[in-house]
Amino acid sequence: METSTRSYPPLAAWLHWICAAVILWAMLSGFALASGALPPAVAAAIPPFNVALTTLLMPVFLLRIVYRTSFRMPPPAGITPAKHRLARRAHALLYLLTCSSLVSGWLMMERPVDLFGLITLPPSLEPGAATRALAKLHFASNVALALLLTGHIGAVIQHQRQGRRLLRRMLPLTG
Repeated sequence: METSTRSYPPLAAWLHWICAAVILWAMLSGFALASGALPPAVAAAIPPFNVALTTLLMPVFLLRIVYRTSFRMPPPAGITPAKHRLARRAHALLYLLTCSSLVSGWLMMERPVDLFGLITLPPSLEPGAATRALAKLHFASNVALALLLTGHIGAVIQHQRQGRRLLRRMLPLTG
């Protein structure tokens, strides 16, 4: 099996880090909001900001998926075929859970979405049982995504500690 230390294409790396930053922000701030531990002013500002930010992320994430399907990177040096298959499946699940979170989050909105004062989008569905079910799906998707992201970050740390320079492959300016 071919192994490589080759870097990801710069566009792939940029899309990865943009998506990672927005997803981590939205998840951490969303869970902090759900905990009830935030000051009222901060708690009031997070939902409209997160909704606008993640709505704008949706086409970026779609571009990331479409672009990512256009190439196949060889596994990094020193990774067994079984571990590489596991990593590919974990990444596919990350994409699936992210899509579930973004789409359910969009569809569960019962009020118009203000995109930072640029435009306002109407809700997709009437408030009711469907939007409540989508809110539950959104929460479950985010919990599963948070668990998987924790494992993903842990795996990257473990590989880095073992001398595998995975992060170097994902730097946007090294391709």
